[in-house]
Amino acid sequence: MKHRKNRPQYDGFTLVELLVVIAIIGVLVGLLLPAVQSAREAARRTQCMNNMKQMGLAALNFESAYKHLPTGPMDGDPEAINLDGSPNHAGRNHGGRAPTYGGTVCCRAATRRGWNHFFKILPFMEQQVVYELSRDDPPYWPYVTNNAGEDDVAKVAIGGYHCPSRRSPKLYDNNLRARVDYAGCAGFMHGPTIAGTNDIPEAPLGEGPEVSERGSPNMGDTPGRKGVIVNPALGAKRLLSEITDGLSNTIMFGEKSLPKDRHGVDGGDNERWNNAGWDVDDLRYHFPPIPDAQAPPYKPGTTGSTAWRRYFGAAHAEGLNATRADGSVNFYSYMVDPEVWMYLCICDDDATIDEEAL
Repeated sequence: MKHRKNRPQYDGFTLVELLVVIAIIGVLVGLLLPAVQSAREAARRTQCMNNMKQMGLAALNFESAYKHLPTGPMDGDPEAINLDGSPNHAGRNHGGRAPTYGGTVCCRAATRRGWNHFFKILPFMEQQVVYELSRDDPPYWPYVTNNAGEDDVAKVAIGGYHCPSRRSPKLYDNNLRARVDYAGCAGFMHGPTIAGTNDIPEAPLGEGPEVSERGSPNMGDTPGRKGVIVNPALGAKRLLSEITDGLSNTIMFGEKSLPKDRHGVDGGDNERWNNAGWDVDDLRYHFPPIPDAQAPPYKPGTTGSTAWRRYFGAAHAEGLNATRADGSVNFYSYMVDPEVWMYLCICDDDATIDEEAL
């Protein structure tokens, strides 16, 4: 007798069951994706904090070596000369010889002694090789191509000077110069209403004479409104003993606000990372911090406010990192009380900080 062989039975999904499984997977992915993105941002924020911690330690090691904190940048040079060796008065004027800045030349120092705080702390950040790309050239003015090796240094994108939440280290200006995502704190800013910054908060948060960051009150050394970073053209140096508000109550470095679609080209991000002169590329003032997403687009002249360029801020959604004068790093919310933030940015106002407002 012949026996019929049973065919194997295959169980499978019905179309409805398959659609249900796909829907469940989609929901799970939707739930997990924000968590993954949040974890990645937390890691980037931590790396940013580590960057700022290294800068703080480097600044304090600099202070141990030179008995003052790293000075900020300046424009020109107090001893600026022409190519024939004769005095260049325009360059010297921008170096701070006059009571206030005059002339029309700006935005770079003539020698490396006038480069910024980020350059000066390189040897204390294990970047001696980059530091030694610079030279002690004469203070020629106006600009001489690659004077003192400024472009050789600018071509090196320092990873520790970039916040990973904003961008990776890269070169701009036809791959010639890098930028920096951090800024030194220059204290209180007397607002430049003539530059279209009419929306600066009322006193005591910013109203003042019609001057720019290159005006004499805004060099980081106005008594009662001093910043940790100071313009050195007239010989100013910030001593630890001058930070009378307390090292842990004073901001030295912070992240800078920058519109996300203007990297490398905006007025607050268009100069060499090492030599931008006394400029908002590497300096910020006491104004309440704002996130990149709220930084308004660049508007030339007086057609709109560019005051935000003087603000600290960050690419982080909730706040920014800042290094205090004792080398510690704290994360501050964008909702920080504006007046308390102002006190943090000034090192000699003798104000009491309300910790609950941070």
